[in-house]
Amino acid sequence: MNAVPTPVVLSVVVFVALMTAGRWVLVDETATDRLINRTFSWNLLGLLLYEVTVAVGRPEFGPRLYLGCGLLALGSFYGLARLVDGADAATVHLRQRRYDATAVAAVVSLIVATPILRWAWQLDYVEIVWTMSALPGGLCGLLFARACVRELRARGVSIREKLTFAVLLAFATYWLISMTIMVGRALTGTPPSQPGKVWAVAAVLTFSAVTLLTMIPLVTALLARTGLDRTGRDCRRLRPLWRDLTAVVPEVVLAEDGSAPREATSRLYRMTVEIWDALLHLRPYVPALPEAGSPAGRDDARRSALQVALAVRAKRDGDTPTPGSMAAGTAHGETRDRAAEFRFLLELARVWPEAVAAVGYRSDTARFSTIAAVSR
Repeated sequence: MNAVPTPVVLSVVVFVALMTAGRWVLVDETATDRLINRTFSWNLLGLLLYEVTVAVGRPEFGPRLYLGCGLLALGSFYGLARLVDGADAATVHLRQRRYDATAVAAVVSLIVATPILRWAWQLDYVEIVWTMSALPGGLCGLLFARACVRELRARGVSIREKLTFAVLLAFATYWLISMTIMVGRALTGTPPSQPGKVWAVAAVLTFSAVTLLTMIPLVTALLARTGLDRTGRDCRRLRPLWRDLTAVVPEVVLAEDGSAPREATSRLYRMTVEIWDALLHLRPYVPALPEAGSPAGRDDARRSALQVALAVRAKRDGDTPTPGSMAAGTAHGETRDRAAEFRFLLELARVWPEAVAAVGYRSDTARFSTIAAVSR
């Protein structure tokens, strides 16, 4: 590690720290996510402790602390490799406890046995354990490589997924080669803690590249949280239409489950269901309203938007609905193209402001702020 300039190491530490903190907050739903986060957390702690020992003038403790955190990271990484390779996800916690216990036992042996063996037989136990860690490390590389090859050969895998697995395969190959070289160098007298500048810089660069790869889910989660992903944009496009319809037909607003997370996908689904239900309730006021399965042509959307605006105005003005028209045009029993319905709603929402202006009423949302907050 001392072959890498301190500013470079600190830059990587800051970069990885920000990514890891973001993943713990936003990407922590599955066992795979948590194992990735744990692996990066232990590696990050090892880098920090190593730099601290150098800064306080006790560099002899650096390799021991770095290796101890590395072994704990290896326990999580091995569990991740087994899971990616197809191990039973239902027993992941039981397996991981065994891997963690093994890693903790190795760390305890570093603390206890290192000074004893050095005093009694002049053995550097840290370097021995470091070399032996290449065995489970190399096995991780093999498991990852096998899983990546299997996914690359599978049918129905998207180009984006194939690219991701190709990058992971390259990383697994590098990891396996580096483990093999580390063992070979150790057998010829070069300790693993002194890999040389070339391999040390390569390790830091690879670590940074893998960090970039694992940032993809974090960026996706950030976009979803801020509403900048496609689902969030669709919600914003539908909101004016949804707001006006649920304002005049508040009974269509679904009861909210406070224990469920407010994800954009579920919010979008609620909005589409509530819009179609509101259109059904408004049909008695203008029987020519659009129904589920309507065509998504631009002229059809404009004509439908105008009819919806007339129905909303009639309902708000207290007009009497047309008798017997409620049952007309319900398509819930028919085969429906959900994608076409959704495209129609988006087109309807696009021309909705024009229809409102043409009918000559102003959206009065202040009175219905409570209703609008339900699916916010």
